Amino acid sequence: MSVVENLAEFVVSLSASTLPDRIHERARACVLNGVGMALAGTRVSHVATARRAALAMEGSASGPASVLGEGKRTGIAGAVLANATLFHARTQDDTCGAAHFGATLLPLLINLLEVRRLPSAVLLPALVAGYEVGGALEVHCAASSSRNGFRASSLYGTVAAAAAAAKAIGLGTRETAAAIANAMSFAGGSVVAFSEGSDEWRYQLGTAALAGLQAACLAEAGSRSARSAAEARGGFFEIFCRETIDARAITAGLGAEWALDRVMFKPFPVCAFNQGPVQAALELSPRVAGASIVGGELRMNPAEATYAGMEFKGPFSTLSATLMSAPFCVARALIHGTPSIADMQQFDDAGVNALARRIDLVADADIPRLCCELKVTPVEGACEHVRIVRQPADYTYEMHRTKEFIASTLLSEGGEEYTINRLIVLIENISDFNISKIIELFEIN
Repeated sequence: MSVVENLAEFVVSLSASTLPDRIHERARACVLNGVGMALAGTRVSHVATARRAALAMEGSASGPASVLGEGKRTGIAGAVLANATLFHARTQDDTCGAAHFGATLLPLLINLLEVRRLPSAVLLPALVAGYEVGGALEVHCAASSSRNGFRASSLYGTVAAAAAAAKAIGLGTRETAAAIANAMSFAGGSVVAFSEGSDEWRYQLGTAALAGLQAACLAEAGSRSARSAAEARGGFFEIFCRETIDARAITAGLGAEWALDRVMFKPFPVCAFNQGPVQAALELSPRVAGASIVGGELRMNPAEATYAGMEFKGPFSTLSATLMSAPFCVARALIHGTPSIADMQQFDDAGVNALARRIDLVADADIPRLCCELKVTPVEGACEHVRIVRQPADYTYEMHRTKEFIASTLLSEGGEEYTINRLIVLIENISDFNISKIIELFEIN
């Protein structure tokens, strides 16, 4: 069988009753983290941009889908665009390797369940389907596609969204394969925004979710789609990876090696690759407090150090640029401590900007992924050095820790304890409530 057929068989076979307890718990934690971060991101400025675009596309008259936090309803296409932008607003949504699947899948499924009046019991199996299909592709292909300038969240998120939508609406194996094949044809998205410090990347998750939904709906309507969409000449692997991909390896581990085990939550509102550098800076900060720093050197794995926007040293004028810039993130944490969204928008801090220009980012193949080494040299005194060693498990929070993390984040953004407690109760009983209960949280926040 082809890749899309194997993926489709796996999606159709998924059942809430047969999911391992560990995976069921991981999925619930992803819902809690995703919804919690969306509630904490309602005031980020570009969310309003996406909402305006959504209402311009679909009209502001009452529609079937909720624009979360806006108190308005519109068509599902506009709602998915606006809501995925909201879920991605803080950039603290989860990551699976290089891809942000949670902020793509959750808003899509919330609106899809709402519009089609589907039972909440379909949410977790559909969510797992999306993570696993997207994750199976990302883990084997993202290194190649990222080198070629394609953003993993757009590329694999589109296919993940198609799988999730197909599962939610109950497509059979043939139609699910068609949905996945359609998505492989529709997928794309570049990383150029990270180099420019522009905002296209903020909307890419919405466009990926929408393309995945369209792929599934077309399959449901009877589209004829390529069985060999992944491995054929001119197919997904050749176009985006531009090298030979072991097609059998993509699906060999489905149901045994779970992508959800690799999903990470981000403690800081910066790029996933900058989590370690910020932690390194926070550990060094007490040692150099009040000292003038001549310069610094940050060593990272080449796959992270060479990613678009990582080495940028300014001048800074957008949040898109600061959260991607490793020198800025390190300088900000060294001088001011743990960064917030508001901190990352302080573009005219002379001390931070000057220090960022003196921090060199070095690609070092001896540094593992997620790890880094930071050295800073004060005007007086010996060089200070710290090495941060991280594994995916360090960012894979259990449910209890996720609850504490989300509660702390929401409280820091002025969230109400009632909303936090209500969210936690809903996630604990996720298969037993109407999706409208999640939507209501955004109206009382």
